[in-house]
Amino acid sequence: MGMPKVSIIIPTHNRPDMLAKAIESAVSQSLSDLEVIVVDDGSSVPVDYEGEDARVRVHRHTTAQGVSAARNAGLSLAIGEYVAFLDDDDTLLPDYAGKMLESFEKYGDEIDFAWPSLRVLDVSTGDTSEAQQHSCLIRRHRKADEGAYAATAYTRTTGMMFRTESIRQVGGFDESLTVSEDRELVFRMLSEGSGCASVQAPLVNFFIHAGPRLSTSDNLLKQATCDTLIADRHAGFIAQHPKLASRYLNLLARRQKDAGLIADYRSTLLRLLKINPLDIRALKRLLLSVFLSSNAGGS
Repeated sequence: MGMPKVSIIIPTHNRPDMLAKAIESAVSQSLSDLEVIVVDDGSSVPVDYEGEDARVRVHRHTTAQGVSAARNAGLSLAIGEYVAFLDDDDTLLPDYAGKMLESFEKYGDEIDFAWPSLRVLDVSTGDTSEAQQHSCLIRRHRKADEGAYAATAYTRTTGMMFRTESIRQVGGFDESLTVSEDRELVFRMLSEGSGCASVQAPLVNFFIHAGPRLSTSDNLLKQATCDTLIADRHAGFIAQHPKLASRYLNLLARRQKDAGLIADYRSTLLRLLKINPLDIRALKRLLLSVFLSSNAGGS
C-alpha cells in the first residue's frame, strides 16, 4: 500500500459493537485512498478486526492509557497526508473524506485543520439535530472575524481532519488531560498561528447513548478542573477574543458551579467581565451568586 491521502484514526475501549459500525463507515468512504488505524486502548477483550479490508490495521495498548495517548499513538503510525479522528461510537457519512479534502484544496496552505457539522442522534428518543454549525475561517497568521474564534469553542475531535505535518509539529494531544483535550489542542494551534475552517455540512453521525463516551466524563470535578487548566494555560489567547471568551468562560463557569467550585465560579465570571464588561450572562450569574450567598449568610 502506497502513501494514502487520509489516515482515519479510531481510538477504542471496550465497545466492539459500536467499533464495528465506525470501521465500516470509514472503509465505506467514497474516497478510497485512505487507511484506517484502530487503536485498542486496553480493551478487556482485544480488538480482532474480522474484515478483509487491507486498509485497516489495529494497534493495541495492553493497558488503557487514555484517549489522548490513543490518538497520539494513531498519529505516530499514520502515513496519510491528512489525519482524521473518529470516536468509536460515531460514524462517518460516505462523502465525509471527500468533502473535507475539498475544503483543504479550496484554502490551500492557509488552513491546518477543519471540522464538519455533526448530525446528532439521540438513541433513546430517536430525536435528531445538528451541532457545530457556526461558520469559521481563520487563515494562517492572519486575524479573522471574532465570530470565527467563538466557533472554535465547541469543536469536538470526532470528525476533525488535520494536515498530518501540522498536528505533529505541535505535539498532538496533551496526554495529561483526561477531558477537553480537543479544546486545548485547538487553542494551542491557533495561538501558534495555525489556520482552520468549518465545513457547513453534517458529515458525522454523533450518537447520544446511555454508555459513557470515550472523550468525555461524568465526573464534573474532573471536567471543571481540566477546563480551568486550559483557561489558565491559554488566558492570553482567550483574552484577545471577547466572543470566544464569552462562550468558553461562561461554559467553564457553569461547569465549576455544577462541580461545587463556587469560588472558582465567581473568579471565572470576574475574569470574563474584565475582558467583556458588558457580558450580560456573566453579570446576571455573578449578581445572582452574590445575592444567594448574602441571603444564605443572613439566614
